[in-house]
Amino acid sequence: MNTTPWRTVGAGAESSAVAGIQYLLRSRGHAVAADGSYGPATRAAVTAFQSAEGLPGDGVVGPRTWPRLVVPTRAGSTGDAVRAVQQFGLVPSPDVDPLVVDGSYGPATTARVEEFQRSWGLGVDGIAGPQTWSFLSTLSPGPRPWPLVRRGATQDTNWRVLAAQYLLRAQGAAIAADGSFGPASGAAVQAFQQTLRASDISTTLGQLDWPSLVVPVRPGDHGDAVKAVQTLVPGDLTVDGSFGPLTEAAVREFQQMFSPPVDGRVGPITWHALTLPIFD
Repeated sequence: MNTTPWRTVGAGAESSAVAGIQYLLRSRGHAVAADGSYGPATRAAVTAFQSAEGLPGDGVVGPRTWPRLVVPTRAGSTGDAVRAVQQFGLVPSPDVDPLVVDGSYGPATTARVEEFQRSWGLGVDGIAGPQTWSFLSTLSPGPRPWPLVRRGATQDTNWRVLAAQYLLRAQGAAIAADGSFGPASGAAVQAFQQTLRASDISTTLGQLDWPSLVVPVRPGDHGDAVKAVQTLVPGDLTVDGSFGPLTEAAVREFQQMFSPPVDGRVGPITWHALTLPIFD
């Protein structure tokens, strides 16, 4: 769960995640229409698939069913499992057209999958496997997931690395905020996770970690949590750890565009928004 935020999808849902499920069912021999609407035929096909896989036949695609349903695809793959990926569009910016749903996993599909993976902090290999699919499953109504920060990432490959390091420091970790998420940062993640739970411990920051890692800050505050904000908020702020007028103005501008209400403070909602890709 920490690194695979599967979205539960069931009867009545309408989304690209539903269309993805339908194409995956088709790739496994179930004759359902890929119309993006989770109606009785889709529910029946899911139930049949679950029964065949030895899963509870509830007709709902959740964290146990998704990994069994996903068909990993990569460059050279063809068919409905590829269409399942392509129909998400994977538009990285408003001036780019959605992927063509042609069932052929060529260079364009590979490049879009790589960009999607990069935008969420995943391993970038261009392969639509289970972890990538877990993030694709969230492209439907509901809360957005938190991104990942993995050992081996750098600020150049994942723009949240410095923020994660500063937040770990704010939580007491004695690590350098150097933009390279190496062994020391990974060990700091493990130590932090062990203060939260007894299992699902790794060197990757994920869904279970961010909500407890972020520290609310406001004008007048100082320290590493403020530095984390200054690395994330647009505006090329000086990372000095002082929440002064320039930082407040940048936070307010960001909130106005992406994360109301506009109060100049960085609480859980604004923290979450600051970590998210703008287009995905």
